[in-house]
Amino acid sequence: MKRKFLYLPVFVLAFLSASLVLFSSHTTKSAADDLWQSLGLSQQSGTEGIKNSFLNGYLQYYGARNAKNIAIGDRKAVATDLLAYTKQYISGAAFKKQYEEMRKRAEPMKPVAAKQRTIEEIQKEEIGKIEKSIKDLEKSIKETTPDVAKSLKPVLDMQKQTLKEYQNPKNEMFKIMLDGEKYQAEDNQRRYEEDLVKWQKNYPENVNLFIAEKLKKMLEATKGIDYNAALIEKYNKKRFVNAAYESKNREWKQGFRAGKDVTETARAFATQWLGELK
Repeated sequence: MKRKFLYLPVFVLAFLSASLVLFSSHTTKSAADDLWQSLGLSQQSGTEGIKNSFLNGYLQYYGARNAKNIAIGDRKAVATDLLAYTKQYISGAAFKKQYEEMRKRAEPMKPVAAKQRTIEEIQKEEIGKIEKSIKDLEKSIKETTPDVAKSLKPVLDMQKQTLKEYQNPKNEMFKIMLDGEKYQAEDNQRRYEEDLVKWQKNYPENVNLFIAEKLKKMLEATKGIDYNAALIEKYNKKRFVNAAYESKNREWKQGFRAGKDVTETARAFATQWLGELK
């Protein structure tokens, strides 16, 4: 089985579409321009994919039209060059600015502190609403046909009865409304504080903490890959003989497909980078 090339887990974009395989040879170069040229990508599109991989937490797939011309033996070298470029970009001012903009957009909005109404204020406002409703109904009854007016009469009577009930200052409905408003205000504040804690955890002020978390997730997702796992053809797809491997996460499977050279190079690079961020 020929392995698909250059699926770099979690923190590096995967540059190949699912259909590309390797079959010939080509010597890659270390320079950035030659890296993108060998992959058949522009530096701009490659950089955009790296940025999205980190900021949005998922892999971006781009078809690298020249990938089939890269030899299997060159995969590790290309991976190393790409990882070095990734680190350089992610550690730079441009990415930091993009992260800060995303962090600001994700910040939860503080609830507007509405003035708490008193029971007296609630009663006055509710009476005003009912009085307006009665006035509008009476106007409609005068202007409409007799049949429609007859159908509206019970509604008008019900509204007048409600008005009498609302004019009673001891009506329990106002206390229920007051408690409901207090609960809603408290609930809004509680949810805001919970969202704020999540936001501070997911988007720390220090961008290095954000980067470190991505690297940790990559290392966790790709640990313990069995690169010698047997495959079997089933339903026109290659599947693991070991059924437990089929339930592994996407990054684990991508690491398997990339092969030991690429994936372990990426894991070693991530481990070293993570150490530098502490």
